[in-house]
Amino acid sequence: MKTFKHLFIFSIVLLFFLSCGKKTESGNELSENADADLIEISTEQFNTNRMQLGEATLQTFSDEVACRGFLFAPVNGIAKVSTPIAGTVENIRFKTGDFVRQGQVVCSVSGSEFLSLQQQFAESSAGFQKAKLDYERLKALRADKIGAEKDFTASESLYKASLASYNALKTRILALRLNPSQIENGQMYTSFPVTSPISGFITKTGAVIGQYVEMQNEIAEIVNVTSLQLQLSVFEADVHKLRAGQRIRFGISGNSSQNLRATLIALGKTINPDSKTIDCIARIDETDKSKLINQSYVEAIITVNNKDAKAVPESAVQKQEKEYFIYVLDKKEGDKFFLKKTKVETGKSNKNFIEILSGLPAEKEIVLSGVETL
Repeated sequence: MKTFKHLFIFSIVLLFFLSCGKKTESGNELSENADADLIEISTEQFNTNRMQLGEATLQTFSDEVACRGFLFAPVNGIAKVSTPIAGTVENIRFKTGDFVRQGQVVCSVSGSEFLSLQQQFAESSAGFQKAKLDYERLKALRADKIGAEKDFTASESLYKASLASYNALKTRILALRLNPSQIENGQMYTSFPVTSPISGFITKTGAVIGQYVEMQNEIAEIVNVTSLQLQLSVFEADVHKLRAGQRIRFGISGNSSQNLRATLIALGKTINPDSKTIDCIARIDETDKSKLINQSYVEAIITVNNKDAKAVPESAVQKQEKEYFIYVLDKKEGDKFFLKKTKVETGKSNKNFIEILSGLPAEKEIVLSGVETL
């Protein structure tokens, strides 16, 4: 009986140890399965592949509207130079591409009409001076009740008519930038200067020396490039995204290296029936505009709807077919890094960063570069 009792106790103890052994094996198996999902990287591999660890950061992302347009000069930034009196071009002081300041002489013009104007002014001045003296003399006599009323009235009328004619001709002489007193003294000019009404670059010339030009003829065109603005054609479907004050990046068509800036200042109110676009106006930032050319075509990007979001560098994201992955640091033991490949959902891209919409572990370091070797 004792022997049977001892055998029973021995069997229970043996079963207990066998059970513990199985549990230990099962625990080790689970641990091995968990570690099997991790990628093991040595410190040497980590450094050789120039990997870096870090966390996701907050970046600004924007919706963008692409459009095209051209540079243009507003009404106060472009001028057509013409002569106020028909005549012959004596000299031209500038050529296409030259810069002129407001008031500088562009060319000189002479001719019979100009000489006739000076003659008329000199004669009008003499007639006016005589009429003025007669009027003042008769006015003094009338104050003393001497002389006929009709003589004074006739003198007053002649004086006022002479004054009007004199002032009109004097205004024309002053518009030619000539000295009226010199002409009144009988010293006539042989030519008159044609000046620039604005400061800017000469973009076109329409006359040569010796050419007879009339008032409607264009001698030169001048554009003030510092006043140039953008006219952009935006598709009707995108207009609701726009508002004044939004920032614009643009470059001259065919020159992708340019990175100019502008600000949207006005939105059109009419849709072009052919292109289904609306014209918008933008003010160019105060940069060096001397190389800009009026009427140049541009390609532009309007930045709309800014938002801040968690993002990682593009170098931290690995694309496999249609899915995106990042590598999260699970643990570090000695000189070993254990990384977990994690699927993420991406959003917008901006300035070498990619927005992460979901799948980003909280407060975990990730591999920021070198993932292409994993």
